[in-house]
Amino acid sequence: MPDFMPMVHAERASLGEFLDTLSPDQWTAPTWCDQWNVQELVAHLTAAGNITAGHFFAGFVKSGFSFDKFVDGDLRNYSSGTPADVKARYDEIITSNRKPPGPAYVALGEVMVHGEDIRRALGARGEHSPEHLVTLAELYKKTGAPLRAKKRVVGLKLQATDVDWATGEGPEVKGPCMSLILAMVGRTGALADCDGAGVETLRARA
Repeated sequence: MPDFMPMVHAERASLGEFLDTLSPDQWTAPTWCDQWNVQELVAHLTAAGNITAGHFFAGFVKSGFSFDKFVDGDLRNYSSGTPADVKARYDEIITSNRKPPGPAYVALGEVMVHGEDIRRALGARGEHSPEHLVTLAELYKKTGAPLRAKKRVVGLKLQATDVDWATGEGPEVKGPCMSLILAMVGRTGALADCDGAGVETLRARA
């Protein structure tokens, strides 16, 4: 199993550089993560970079064992103030080794997917190393709830056009690896980059 944290740190730093280019208005813009705007989604990533097991389990109980309520409440600790305030808090976790509970790759998926939720909603996209893309795609294809990628891609062949990665058998969905990753976890907007006989099936499974 690879060491995920150097990948996480690199992806956080890359997103941080993009956030430095945003205007104040863009911080209140919607993202591909429907329930949160840019400022809230950056706060969510900051909360994930500060989390401890004790904090998570205590908060989970307090939220009535609702993961969604816990996550939404937790990010409010980091979303207040100006965009500069939120960005300063984010900068503090770029090299943090803390991560949400669960498999070791969760933190990598969080920053790569949510980073694209922000960038693509604003008409941009990130540069990700082939290693990061292939690592995340290979792990995400097996996921159950809450990501549900395994259920979405069953019976389809996904073929990356920019890195050496493919999975599955059946009607093909062909496109950039990051777009395939996003489509695997229900971001149908990423399918605009893809083609093949399986595209509409994958779209319908979102």
